[in-house]
Amino acid sequence: MQEKISIILPIYNVKPYLDRSLQAVCGQTYTNLEILLIDDGSTDGSGEICDAYARQDDRIRVYHKENGGSSTARNLGIEKATGAYVGFLDSDDWAEPDMYETLYLGLSAHPDCTVAQMMSRDFDADGNLVKGPYKEGGGSYEQTPEEYFRELMLYVGDSSFCTKLFRREFLQGYRFSEHRLNEDFELLLRMTPALGRILTIEKLGYNIELRAGSNTRGKYNPVLYEAMIRNAELSMEMAEQYFPAQREASRHFYQVQCMWYLLHVPVEKMGTHEELYVRVMRGIRPMRGEIRRSRLLRKEYRKNLLLLTAVSPIPVRRLHGLWMRIRDGRKEENETDRSGKITENGSVQASDQSGTGGGLPGT
Repeated sequence: MQEKISIILPIYNVKPYLDRSLQAVCGQTYTNLEILLIDDGSTDGSGEICDAYARQDDRIRVYHKENGGSSTARNLGIEKATGAYVGFLDSDDWAEPDMYETLYLGLSAHPDCTVAQMMSRDFDADGNLVKGPYKEGGGSYEQTPEEYFRELMLYVGDSSFCTKLFRREFLQGYRFSEHRLNEDFELLLRMTPALGRILTIEKLGYNIELRAGSNTRGKYNPVLYEAMIRNAELSMEMAEQYFPAQREASRHFYQVQCMWYLLHVPVEKMGTHEELYVRVMRGIRPMRGEIRRSRLLRKEYRKNLLLLTAVSPIPVRRLHGLWMRIRDGRKEENETDRSGKITENGSVQASDQSGTGGGLPGT
């Protein structure tokens, strides 16, 4: 007999995307589902769409609440979930038809694993593939928390909650931090030491649309970058406390996050009047020696960091801005920078296959 899976969808003003997402979850090959739609104060008719789907499918339960952010919606979903397993979806993305069947069978076959995850791919708003699945071999393997932590620090581990299925008894002990961004990656970091084992399935399960209006996708957002740096600092703390063998990997993660911040922060915010800028420079400048010797940093990242942590990085940034305008057909400087995509875990990664998209001229 199939065990019940609870799927939590926080929903806020996503009317153009909602049918696609709900049709994908209602059409799953695994049918014993509890679909929790948390309407977070939508004003565009999304809440009414949720109610209409609930009238057609008795597996759907809708909760309407005042707007408080996706974390408050996810936390409410965790409280209301009754399934043996819990998954999360974003209402502007969509799951493959067999995603939850695959995840459920994986956890059933691997009782020591607390969570199972599949692969994802990214599309732009026009439907063009931006990034394919990291692995598509079709196999599966278990990882220890330390192995998974190291992958996250090296940008090869999947950090999205939406690709995963958790055993509910484990998840009940955790909640997302509310009223802040990048809270999903923060929670993942904090829960990693207790995960037991992680099952990775090398098969596509989830599709992400990188739309500019999202909290974590698009133009420079100072609140998001502050959260990214905070979580990069947390990563080093987690390594010190739980995974001392991964200190170098955690510092690599911190260094790359600082690099992307310094490449994207507006030049006028690079000064002693800007608290986050001062904090980043105080943290990254003492690392110049280890940046030079790093075995993990890409060559172009090492060069970028050494230039950006010089006495005055502003001329470097201005040169970078000029080069980007030339490379991108002299687009306006305040348009979205093609050199990087802000991903689900709040990190910024180069979008081209070579990984050099965010480099400075000559790197």
